[in-house]
Amino acid sequence: MPAEWPIAAPPPRQHPHRPSLAFPASEGRRIAAVVQDLFLAPDDRLTEQERSVMAVMLHGLIERIAIELRVRLSAEAAADCTASPAELIADLTRAGLIQDEMLIRLLLRRADGQRIASAGRGGRSTLQRWTAVEDADIAAAAMTLIAARGRGRDRFGRVALDLPDLPAALATGLVVAIGAALALRCQNPSDAEMADAISDLLSSRFETPSLEQLEGALADALGGDGRREPGLLMTLAEEGDAQILAAILAAEACIPADEAWSALLGGPDRIALLLRLAGAPRPEVAALLAAAGPALGIGDPVRAIDAFDAMSNDTVEAARAELALPGAYRNARRIIGRRG
Repeated sequence: MPAEWPIAAPPPRQHPHRPSLAFPASEGRRIAAVVQDLFLAPDDRLTEQERSVMAVMLHGLIERIAIELRVRLSAEAAADCTASPAELIADLTRAGLIQDEMLIRLLLRRADGQRIASAGRGGRSTLQRWTAVEDADIAAAAMTLIAARGRGRDRFGRVALDLPDLPAALATGLVVAIGAALALRCQNPSDAEMADAISDLLSSRFETPSLEQLEGALADALGGDGRREPGLLMTLAEEGDAQILAAILAAEACIPADEAWSALLGGPDRIALLLRLAGAPRPEVAALLAAAGPALGIGDPVRAIDAFDAMSNDTVEAARAELALPGAYRNARRIIGRRG
């Protein structure tokens, strides 16, 4: 008799009174997300405004990159690529290619900047006043920054994040990922054609400076005397121009601009250290913290003033030397030291 194929074993029977208690995978993921969100500290939680602004910025950034890639494809290939930004974001999210800490940090920075600007007073700003000064370098830097800020907003006037604002490594990874997602959703573009479009887009990225670079250029054009103009820090804080305020403090403190921004919104102790590093006069520091403290996330300006007064010169100089080191180096040293 020919050998027969073995009969597959039937699935194990469950007890009729003891049904399976296992969560479906999707429900388990949702429960984990809800638990994390429910017990998140209030100070760490995004406001609804921040969440909305960041989501719009991310959507716009993905859409603009996808459009820039399409225009670099052949007409036939571009006509076939109709993937929406929402579809691309879903693809990148599932693949884990968009959950980048630096990207989130930049989105949050733009959202915080808009929130602080909304709380500032209206009228003619210091930035606009600088466009009419006699110093040609200051006027040109101010005009260039105003124009760039105008380009960096969507059709509803909301703040945006664009490809030139991304660091090189982040920009490269994001453009490559969006190009791959587009190629998988479209039929016509070959891998070689999409790779050429990616390379061309990334090469053009370096032709446009970021907003942070333009803010730093304005701070440099002002020079030491201009940056130390009496009442300037207070005026910028009242106007809600936290970006220029951070750029000026970074230049005065001789630290990277991103470190100055992080300290400016990092709570009483960190903003006190930043102001000490920048050599800000105490009366101006007190006025700044009292007027702009709530917008900068400082609930108790007195604590920041006490921290400002308590720092020794040795502590300030040690912090300056530490912050002057590359951030990636400091982070790697911290991780290695913690695990050692």
